Amino acid sequence: MTLKLGEWTKFSGGGDNCVEVLRTEDEVLVRNSNRPDEAPQRFTFGEWEFFTQGAKLGVFDLA
Repeated sequence: MTLKLGEWTKFSGGGDNCVEVLRTEDEVLVRNSNRPDEAPQRFTFGEWEFFTQGAKLGVFDLA
């Protein structure tokens, strides 16, 4: 999936826990969709690239 500039994208693995991601001009924001008023986590494009690559490789899978 490609993130669209300025648009929150929601991901839900099932249930009520959802994560939303937003791409801006110079960073990626991540928030809990159940608490959209709280400050999002901020990532540079480089940080986001490393994270998504690790996720695809299973680096963060729970044992």
